[in-house]
Amino acid sequence: MAKLSRYAMVLVLWGFSTVPLSFSGTEQHLSTPPPPPSFEADLLRINGNRYVVKDSAGVERQVLVEKDTEIFGQAKAGDRIQVWVQPDRQAQTIIIVMSGTQ
Repeated sequence: MAKLSRYAMVLVLWGFSTVPLSFSGTEQHLSTPPPPPSFEADLLRINGNRYVVKDSAGVERQVLVEKDTEIFGQAKAGDRIQVWVQPDRQAQTIIIVMSGTQ
C-alpha cells in the first residue's frame, strides 16, 4: 500500500510540473479566445490593415494583415477565407476559399 501511494505522489507531482505557467497571464482576460493556428472564416470588413472576420463558431475576430502577409487573390468583404495566424494574431497567409460575389 505504501508503494502504491508513492507512485500516486510521483504522478501528482509530475502532473503539477507539466501544467503551463501561463494560466495567470494577461491573455486570460481577453474577451475572445486566441484564434487557432488556421481557421476558415467569413470576411466581414477590412479596416486599414485589419481584417474583421467571423469564424464558423460565430466569433468575430480581428486579424492583423502586414506587408509580409501572403494573400492569394484579392480578398474583399463577403469572401470566405482560410487564415493562418501567428500567436500575435498577425496573419501569415490568407487564401480565398469562396468568393462572396459571383
